[in-house]
Amino acid sequence: MKRFFTKRMRKILLIASGNTCQKCGKKLDGTFHADHIHPFSKKGSTTLNNAQALCEECNLKKGDRIE
Repeated sequence: MKRFFTKRMRKILLIASGNTCQKCGKKLDGTFHADHIHPFSKKGSTTLNNAQALCEECNLKKGDRIE
């Protein structure tokens, strides 16, 4: 199972999110974090259905928790 989102998947996430963090609403740029909603470390898949675009701060706060 692959861990990282592809460039294509990341682009889709950015567009689908409206270029905003899915947690705090902050405007995202090219350095956003593609996050596993159900963490990879807890058997989460690397698919668009299990992905969200987050700013660095929100992703680091979330860590490997399921929210």
